[in-house]
Amino acid sequence: MTEYTIIPLEDSFLVEESEWLLQWTKLNSENCDDGANKSDAKHSNLMFHLKEVKIYREQIDELNSEHAFLNKEMELVRDLEKQKCDLQLYNAQKENLTIERDGLLLQLEEAKEKYASILQKLDGQSKSMVEMNKNFHLEIEEFEQRQIDMLHAIQLQDEKHLLQVDMLERNLQNKYSEVNVERNLQNKYSEVNVCGICVTPWDSGGVHRLVSLPCGHLFGDKCIREHLRRVLQCPICKVMASEEHLRYIYGINILPYEN
Repeated sequence: MTEYTIIPLEDSFLVEESEWLLQWTKLNSENCDDGANKSDAKHSNLMFHLKEVKIYREQIDELNSEHAFLNKEMELVRDLEKQKCDLQLYNAQKENLTIERDGLLLQLEEAKEKYASILQKLDGQSKSMVEMNKNFHLEIEEFEQRQIDMLHAIQLQDEKHLLQVDMLERNLQNKYSEVNVERNLQNKYSEVNVCGICVTPWDSGGVHRLVSLPCGHLFGDKCIREHLRRVLQCPICKVMASEEHLRYIYGINILPYEN
């Protein structure tokens, strides 16, 4: 029975493959002593093949490591590209911000100029307002003084007017008293100088002129004649009388307002 040396392999696939080959060779060696030489040749071929596989796996590992390195390099390149893009974007934003800053500075300078101009105008307006306020206060003082003078003059006029009104009231009262006296006299004379029959004032001439009976009572001519035609007595004192007893009154004013 031929003994075979085992080659230590680190790769798990190669280890499994070598174990399978060893088991297969042992089985073939026990049953086929005659084919030992052939088995040795096959084993040699297998071992050579295993060596090539190991070399191939080592190349694959190297390629994998190189691929991982290249991936890392590509990631670094992508990071660099991204940082480059970010830097370009930052530079573009910086330029935009610089332009905006310059524009804002220009607007700020214009605003400062406008503010200075407005302050100057406000200063001038403030001075003019102070002057106007001063003139306004002077006008108010003059107006108040004129108002005081006018009030004083109005008070004097009121006092004079009150005196005049008082005098007028007194004159009116005197006139009213005189009118009342005259009216009372007229009423008194009117009550006395009326016909006792028709109770109306008699006349100084005409059909209703003043006539007297022997008893002294006075009547209008027409009224007393019509009464005596019905009744032959005085309508006041009932003394007998007739038309023959009538006497006309002469030489005096019949009414107090007649001249």
